[in-house]
Amino acid sequence: MKHQKSLCVLLSVVLLGAVAVCGVRAAVDVSAPERAHVCFNDEGTLKILQISDIQDDAAFPAVGRALLRTSVEKIAPDLIILTGDNIAGYSCKTKLLAKSAIKQYMDIFESLGVPVAMVFGNHDDDDTPYTKAEQIEQYMSYRCFVGCAGVEATKTVGDKTTTNLGTYNIPVFASKDSDEIVYNIWCVDSGNYNPDPAYGGYGYVLPEQLAWYVEKSNELKEANGGEPVPSIAFQHIVPPQIFDALTEVEAGAEGAVEYGGRYYMLPESVDRNTNWMAETPCPPNYGFAEGFNEVNTMLAQGDVKAVFFGHDHINSYVVPYHGIDLVSSPGFTFQSYNDDHRGVRTITISKDDLSTYSTETFTAYELFEGDNYGSFLLKAYNFFDKIADFFENLWNSIRDVFKK
Repeated sequence: MKHQKSLCVLLSVVLLGAVAVCGVRAAVDVSAPERAHVCFNDEGTLKILQISDIQDDAAFPAVGRALLRTSVEKIAPDLIILTGDNIAGYSCKTKLLAKSAIKQYMDIFESLGVPVAMVFGNHDDDDTPYTKAEQIEQYMSYRCFVGCAGVEATKTVGDKTTTNLGTYNIPVFASKDSDEIVYNIWCVDSGNYNPDPAYGGYGYVLPEQLAWYVEKSNELKEANGGEPVPSIAFQHIVPPQIFDALTEVEAGAEGAVEYGGRYYMLPESVDRNTNWMAETPCPPNYGFAEGFNEVNTMLAQGDVKAVFFGHDHINSYVVPYHGIDLVSSPGFTFQSYNDDHRGVRTITISKDDLSTYSTETFTAYELFEGDNYGSFLLKAYNFFDKIADFFENLWNSIRDVFKK
């Protein structure tokens, strides 16, 4: 990781110097996102398309490619953000396969000419030789990519090391002709797995990343006349505060999910027609105190209005937590588990009111409406998927008989 060769890091050395922040080994370089000049469009809005958990391998199915293209063409976003598990590292046993998996979707975005940013999930470098640094370098080879390698932070416990790479910010300018930063987007690597065997579980945002976030947030605040710059954040893994934001209920309550022997539902204030929780959220282990630091730090800074994440493929909700919305978005994947809510989320920000945002989710069925080719591919996929499930269940039943 120390030998990151991307243009983003080279520019940080030339322009900013090798500034270390509380142990960060590579200071963030915002020059690439700044040069992209992401801004509010002529209507005074910024529409973001969040795509989470593509999580496919080098054999990206035709229906997935069609849905990606249709999503971008129908929604017409100003910016696309991929929120982790962009590839299934465990299915990409060689660098060539992993590189091909990324190429499958990035080629589509490049052909459509829409700016793209990304963060890593727990599966992007999961059991694949293609490292995060190499993946970032591939992303940066695309003209449409507006992110950078950003902060690199590591934690080692015993013989286990986790590396978080690709935490950076994307400043949003008032217009294409303006140099005024009026909004900000944090892109955060939430890690893969906790290296501490005493806790285990999923990864979390490391102290070095938070130190950089505070410094950058304060820098933006100072340039904004002492007022925090309104911001939203994107990452992969759910913050553990989700269980404080949900409503605890008795065992057996309809629609409740179980975590640690306790049961939770979406708050009554949340519209159940547009929000759902079909599986237990999977944050860092709740007893691991460091996992709470990210959202607590954001609350103290006062700039972040919402944290958007994926990870739980069949959940989609917006839950308020002390002034920060915790927003789960549906999975996109066709090769990992999913349900009929498979799709994408949009986030729209208006320059007239930067204190809030609007958001919608769109399922594959909705996006393919009126698209005969896409609808055919989706029906064919669902048909063969049911056949595969039938034979898998049959095989499991036969195996269980012989086990007895």
